Amino acid sequence: MLPDPSCYEERYRLTGGAAALVLVSALLVVGLGFAWHAAIVIVIGVILGLVPAMAGAGVFVAARRRIAFRADQAGITLGAVPGGYGSAVFTPWEDVEQIILYPGHPRRQGRYAQVRCIGIKRREGAAALSQGNEQAPGCPVPGVAVGATRKITGWRLDRERLAVVTALAAPGVPIVDASASLIPGGDGPGGPASTRELGPAD
Repeated sequence: MLPDPSCYEERYRLTGGAAALVLVSALLVVGLGFAWHAAIVIVIGVILGLVPAMAGAGVFVAARRRIAFRADQAGITLGAVPGGYGSAVFTPWEDVEQIILYPGHPRRQGRYAQVRCIGIKRREGAAALSQGNEQAPGCPVPGVAVGATRKITGWRLDRERLAVVTALAAPGVPIVDASASLIPGGDGPGGPASTRELGPAD
């Protein structure tokens, strides 16, 4: 069945770390059960193994229910981040000026580690967000509020599907790939940023 061209939705996925935790916890319980047949060891194994596994699975199930990103005929929804603060942000198409894709630089993953981000540049005069109206740090395009951005982590962005929905719902809204200057070979902090408008084939 082909996806609905008028709606594109992504939900948070199980990360590699969470999957490893569930697997290791389950193997720990099974291993202890085979190695020793003492009931006390099995009980300890359940406590040490199944509880984290169930907790990890619970986090996964909760995360699977949460929308990370949605674009439809009404507008764009940036979902709440699991374990983070804030709530989902909806921007109607009439308030969207540009969709910006740009690289982020998380501190914990090395100086030049790349995590893609998505931001919505809202039109002048759009109602203020409930929080996060200041300029998004790291976004090379001015006028993009931090509350209208998300890191693309725990989910994947299908640019082609986003481009199709945007072309149908708001053909005048460009999707811009903005390359920040903080990547290897760039011009360093404060240097110019290059932008490229994406189409359905990109």
